[in-house]
Amino acid sequence: MRKLKLQDFKNFLEKINFFNKINIEEKTKRSLKIFSIFFGMIFGMTAILVTLTLASRSSWKLGLAFEMQQVLERYDEGTYTVGKNIPLSSNISTSAAVYSLLKKDMKANERHFGVIVRIPSILGPVPAVFIYSEKNKKSDIKFAGYALDNGKATSMIKIQSSSNVMKYWEDMIPKIISKTEM
Repeated sequence: MRKLKLQDFKNFLEKINFFNKINIEEKTKRSLKIFSIFFGMIFGMTAILVTLTLASRSSWKLGLAFEMQQVLERYDEGTYTVGKNIPLSSNISTSAAVYSLLKKDMKANERHFGVIVRIPSILGPVPAVFIYSEKNKKSDIKFAGYALDNGKATSMIKIQSSSNVMKYWEDMIPKIISKTEM
């Protein structure tokens, strides 16, 4: 592979003749060409990053649904099945996700939601899963578990998590559900 030299770069700049048509000094033309190339590269990299971020959203949602399903299996095996993602119209959507839940023997006047929330802990942010159920306009909130691999971290977080933190999030779940786009 041939190494690029300064002369090759100068030749490239000469081929771009947009600035040659404008009546300005050569030094200014050269500076404008360099800045144009620089900002073009920044724009191109930004466009690539935005495209990749938008393309990865669906796999991110599928991953969250899979993690929630695993927690629900440990909580109450076979009772709940994770359904569709329900978009949130709030800034909390960066730290929480809501999914519809299907429950065995579910009655017509019941609705169930699974909420996965990033909760701060001594080990850093931890994803916690809550079940929100509505029956005859009465709501019930249950903590299902943490979306972590079983091990030392899980037992440490169970010991460290205070009832005040859980009470706070149990109070927040109805507010999060109210901000869904249903």
